Amino acid sequence: MDLKTELFNIYRSEDFPEYDDFMHLLEKALNLLENENSLYRPKEKYGEKFSGGLLDFCSEKKFGKEKKPVVVIPDIHAREYFLWHILNFEIELEDLNKTSASEKKSGQENEDCLISEKMSILEACQKKLIYLVCVGDIFHSELRCYDRWKEAFAEFNRGVIKNEAMNQEMLENLKVLQMILKLKLSCPENFHCLKGNHENILNEEGRGNHPFYKMAAEGEMFYQFMSEQYDDAVIYILSCLEHALPLCAVFPNLVISHAEPFFELTRSKIINYRKFPEVTLALTWTANGEAKKDSVSESIKNLLGKNCENAVWIGGHRPVKNKYGLRQNGKYVQIHNPDEENIAVVKPDRKFNPETDILRVDVEI
Repeated sequence: MDLKTELFNIYRSEDFPEYDDFMHLLEKALNLLENENSLYRPKEKYGEKFSGGLLDFCSEKKFGKEKKPVVVIPDIHAREYFLWHILNFEIELEDLNKTSASEKKSGQENEDCLISEKMSILEACQKKLIYLVCVGDIFHSELRCYDRWKEAFAEFNRGVIKNEAMNQEMLENLKVLQMILKLKLSCPENFHCLKGNHENILNEEGRGNHPFYKMAAEGEMFYQFMSEQYDDAVIYILSCLEHALPLCAVFPNLVISHAEPFFELTRSKIINYRKFPEVTLALTWTANGEAKKDSVSESIKNLLGKNCENAVWIGGHRPVKNKYGLRQNGKYVQIHNPDEENIAVVKPDRKFNPETDILRVDVEI
């Protein structure tokens, strides 16, 4: 079965994943995330020396001079339809030094010919023509399903954990999780999901996490549901997987994280995030107006070097009313609008323009 069919079957499923299949998927994904290719994800220097918190695609020595577009996915929040629309959305890819079919037929060669073609994001990711990066927060439907959360919370307070409303919520959550993990396993170098503040199955305080509650007691309700639907072994593996997610991705003209960096960050601190839980907190929980002055520009310099005047930092976390929000003198761009299905497409050869480079994907498939 090809990847697109697998993902479609998950997207349309009305059943929770079977225990053995789900555990197998979690374990495979965890093993990959803890031991990613150090070519793009340097290993930490402490403890188990697992893959660190930084994805780094800047080096010409490692990746060559040809750079690829980066598609940034904002917070998903259990919107499996959003992820499916993204994967089917066609983007325009441009390639230099490529001879067209008509030129080949006529025997003509044009080394500077610019070829442009449209391709679905899923196909482009599979062919390693783009990078696809999700900023995290794959769980919890939030305001989109406010009434459902209230209904589920009322049942939860009566001691009924697996009620109809919560079943619907968790089905959406687990469908998105399965799709994310399938993508990661199939396209390990070109698909990435960063950690957000909603990735906290234990609803713990510490290790860069805070317990979560907003519409209801989402963190505790999620944990209790998973305890009843599966068991402690699944919860443990999922917790390890969440803590194995990277925190930050860097490209020649772009930095991505879930939230606005709370303070100035260095490569070493991000790579060794398990030793420095304040780094996890700084990249997943920062509210509007909380970040230190110049935390973005100084962090960009530390990560990309001095020639970074055209670089931007893109994140989600706090919702915006329109296509985007600008902070830190325009260096930090927020793209999470929970009422729209937007992505950011960052081309390697030009500065990101949020007016033209944020695209809606909720088109008819």
